[in-house]
Amino acid sequence: MKSLEEKIKNYYEDYDEDSRLIKDNSHSIEFITTTKYLDKYISTGDKVLEVGAGTGRYSFYYTEKGCSVTELELSEKHVDIMKSKLGKNHLNMKVLQGNTIDLSQFNDKLYDAVLCLWPMYHLTSEDDRKKCIGECLRVLKPGGLISIAYISKFSHFVDMIRRNKEDINDIGLQNILNTGVEFNDSRACFYFSTYDDIEKIMDENEIKKIKHIGTDGIADMLRASVNEFTDEEFNLWIKFHLDTCENP
Repeated sequence: MKSLEEKIKNYYEDYDEDSRLIKDNSHSIEFITTTKYLDKYISTGDKVLEVGAGTGRYSFYYTEKGCSVTELELSEKHVDIMKSKLGKNHLNMKVLQGNTIDLSQFNDKLYDAVLCLWPMYHLTSEDDRKKCIGECLRVLKPGGLISIAYISKFSHFVDMIRRNKEDINDIGLQNILNTGVEFNDSRACFYFSTYDDIEKIMDENEIKKIKHIGTDGIADMLRASVNEFTDEEFNLWIKFHLDTCENP
């Protein structure tokens, strides 16, 4: 039986994470929305830690804006991609390999902002999720910003049926609605949450909410249409999305 770490690494060996946020209109909405909100709270000169950084799309963005950024990523493949990009750009950034549930290599109260935009939907046990958030808070300065992303199990359910209506009969997909957990030995495990689940976790950790947003909105379910938009039409879609993304 493969460990969770092995499953995550194996999953991303066959997945092109580096182009995910830029490959078309619908995929770009997450980055557009996330940076629009984070830019209000992250300033030039801030020390930023991104845990589960993927291939560093957000980390490079904030490094180029003058922040001191450290990236922590589990996948050796992604670490190699980030180091390759770093060498070409000559940016002042640290790239480290490691697990988000153990940040013991970092001192307490070190960072102005901690971005945890990928790990939560790979941590299938409640204990690991608690460790992840606890470690992020430990290394965060008092009054600092923590940003945590998750995948809605309701939107995932609808999206899977959009792709193949026969999935309505899939026992595993039905199980996600009950437990939030998707198990599959051939790839990484995933954990899907709800708005209330995340609000509860934040409350338990005494995290003061600034915003709770839907970074993709419903674009994934309308991908074909969104990807066919002209630039003008896409701008209208982004306006609609940003006007509604804070609605629970």
